[in-house]
Amino acid sequence: MKRIAIGLMSLFVTACATTSEMPLAQNMVRLDTQASGLLFVGSAPSMTMKKAAEATLRRGYTHFRLEQASTSQGQRLAGVQTYGSGTASANVYGNTAYGTYAGQGFATPVYAPTANVGVTVVMFRANEGGARGAFDAADVLKKQGKI
Repeated sequence: MKRIAIGLMSLFVTACATTSEMPLAQNMVRLDTQASGLLFVGSAPSMTMKKAAEATLRRGYTHFRLEQASTSQGQRLAGVQTYGSGTASANVYGNTAYGTYAGQGFATPVYAPTANVGVTVVMFRANEGGARGAFDAADVLKKQGKI
């Protein structure tokens, strides 16, 4: 039971999510979100949407569209769980000790799930033609990116 608890703990400890933002034009940015661990993998899409809404509003725009979107899921090595045991015996004859040792051990890799989301965000003002049918940044932000 202790081994399972340690394995689960390593999956949570190695959990994180980050989004990088790269400006491409005055009204365009590239967002790349990397998430790992059980706590964050499912939140990568909503986190990306929230960051897109924040970037849009921060630049003075009201609406945005997503282009060149890509997603992927996988896993990465989070740690290695090891276990070892052994027995030793010794016999003493005078000033000399003779001994033997027999041991065994094993190691189990622990993998954390990962998710990646990449998207180009194109931003518009409310009166521009591209805003029609686009995401409303204030609405997306109000919903914390969960649309």
